[in-house]
Amino acid sequence: MKLNRVVDHLGVDIYAKCEFTNPGGSIKDRMALTMIEEAEKRGELKPGGTIVDQSTGNTGPALAFVGAVKGYDVRLFLPAQLSSSYDPTDRIRIARLYGCTVTPIDLNEHVEGADQLQGIERAATFVAIRMKQCYDLQRSDPSHWWANQLCNVDNTRAHREGTGREILAQMDGRIDGWVASVGTGGTLLGVAQTLKEAHPGLRVTGVVPTDDPRIEWVRSRAVHKALASFGVPELRFLIEDLLDGNVMDDEVTVGNAEAKAMADRLCREEGLYCGMSSGANVCAAIEMARTMEKGSRIVTVVVDRRDRYAAEYPNEHYVV
Repeated sequence: MKLNRVVDHLGVDIYAKCEFTNPGGSIKDRMALTMIEEAEKRGELKPGGTIVDQSTGNTGPALAFVGAVKGYDVRLFLPAQLSSSYDPTDRIRIARLYGCTVTPIDLNEHVEGADQLQGIERAATFVAIRMKQCYDLQRSDPSHWWANQLCNVDNTRAHREGTGREILAQMDGRIDGWVASVGTGGTLLGVAQTLKEAHPGLRVTGVVPTDDPRIEWVRSRAVHKALASFGVPELRFLIEDLLDGNVMDDEVTVGNAEAKAMADRLCREEGLYCGMSSGANVCAAIEMARTMEKGSRIVTVVVDRRDRYAAEYPNEHYVV
């Protein structure tokens, strides 16, 4: 979908791929389905099995949705202590509606001196302890399969072979820039690989939320150190593939207030019923557009629907 009113002064066309139209309501449906079906092919996930992972975002509902369709139980681990600016309550509610079991993990119960941890070290330790729960379950019970969204190359495959090819076809091969959240690395990397193969000069911008230092706890290896301290073998994160491959030309940090404001504009001015992640993507796409030649074409993604962010928009009410 071509954006009109929020970008009409730039002289650059920005297109939004509307991933909220997927059956489960977000772009994560793609990676959830691909990861699960590839695991089935390899014999890692068998009928009657249980899918496990850690998630506070859209991956949780996506795994729960695909699991419900295919007849798998799904169990998610999430932090008991939540950020004041990031509340996954609504994503958790949706996952539970699909029959998912949600288990909060209290960092203080697993890590001595957890209250003293700060910044990147705290964030990395928080995700590492939840990954350890998944690792331990899979190791102790073969009926459990750890999707491991942060490291699973089938996450990237879903977007390299699916989303990226769709974008090329829908844009008639004419595209100059690609903008997406860094997130797990899967969407940004997978699509970029396909688009850069067709257009080597394509510019790629990774969007980094101010309250999600994921790229930094991978870049600094803080998460690797935390996993090692919990006895989890060395893992390679998709973000490492993103960084080592020099895929990104730019990293743009977008704050919550800016992302929310743009999401409001997209609702009012473009008719896109989207939340703050999509707002952040469009903010970064506009920033890229300011540096591009007139007539350039940029693609970004509207990742989900706004009703998944009711907790972040406390003055709005939704029926789920």
